[in-house]
Amino acid sequence: MKTSVLSKSILILAVMFLCNLAMSAASPREYMYDTKEENGKVISKVIFLNDNGLLNKEVKYEFSYNENGKVSEKKAYRWNKSKDEWVPYYLTTYSYDAETGEINTTYGMWDKKKKNFSLNVQNMVAPATSYNDIFS
Repeated sequence: MKTSVLSKSILILAVMFLCNLAMSAASPREYMYDTKEENGKVISKVIFLNDNGLLNKEVKYEFSYNENGKVSEKKAYRWNKSKDEWVPYYLTTYSYDAETGEINTTYGMWDKKKKNFSLNVQNMVAPATSYNDIFS
């Protein structure tokens, strides 16, 4: 009898714990953005997590543009709380083929040892008509 009550109590506690986890995972996070522009072009964007009125740095993006005013580079950084600094995360470079109308994309993650974006390098080709979808 005592074992049965104890088992039921443990089961109820486990279910309540799982429900609490599910509720906290389902609660939406509120993000705030600090966007810097020059000549109508976004040059950087910092994303903050609003945690009960406190803004915590999360991610920063820096953009470079080519001579035609199109994005040529997007660099991402993550905030390192313990070091109180931005740490490189990934780099995406874009080139535009006028003949085929394609956007050639190269993506690489930051390699701490080599101090460059040479990890997990990937290439992708997208149609030029996707430009607004990619950068909106």
